[in-house]
Amino acid sequence: MAPPPRVTKAVVQTEVTSFVANINRARDLYRKIALHGYTGTSAATSTRLSNPDTRDAAQFIFFEIAAKFEDHAKFMFQVEVRSRLQVTATRSAFVMGDLDNGLNNKLGWGSPQRLKERGHNLFGANSFFGDLVNKLGNQTYKTLVSAHTVRNRVAHDGGAAQTKFVKLLDGDGIQAAERQGMSIGRYLRDYPTAATAANRNFFLYLAAYEDFATKAGAALP
Repeated sequence: MAPPPRVTKAVVQTEVTSFVANINRARDLYRKIALHGYTGTSAATSTRLSNPDTRDAAQFIFFEIAAKFEDHAKFMFQVEVRSRLQVTATRSAFVMGDLDNGLNNKLGWGSPQRLKERGHNLFGANSFFGDLVNKLGNQTYKTLVSAHTVRNRVAHDGGAAQTKFVKLLDGDGIQAAERQGMSIGRYLRDYPTAATAANRNFFLYLAAYEDFATKAGAALP
């Protein structure tokens, strides 16, 4: 029996290029709307967008690119499955399973912890995903963990998502009084407060997404 078709470097690079283009589009939209947006029916009546509009825009744009990151991470994980285990694309989906609940395809591929654990279980410590912390660098890995926490808080109002979000704010040194009623958009757009607008959480998270794409693309298949 002939071996299954292999995943080529060209296929991987096409995926990386597409995802990075999406990241850059998100950055561009964010600058146009969340940082420099105006509203009005004419130049004479236009006014700068203000809060909460700009913060809501930051949240919406982030959530969209976070969803695209999940798809990208899943694609890259599947590349390592196909490459290391020499299985077809169809078979690799069964090998991968789902990071949330067995073989029920839901979400979870944006979680660095789950990617690392699943990679270690399938491929061992020397694989890209099995050694994800070292392959990405601790700072990028930790930033991706934070980004996933924020993504989950956008998707879920309470429960574990809220608890983990509050823990993230506390870890950032944001005091309880300041955390009261903290919106996700505000956290993305206005923090860290000491940073410039272009170096706050929205841009930090997108930089981590791009770093993941670049390093996964270089390492795989």
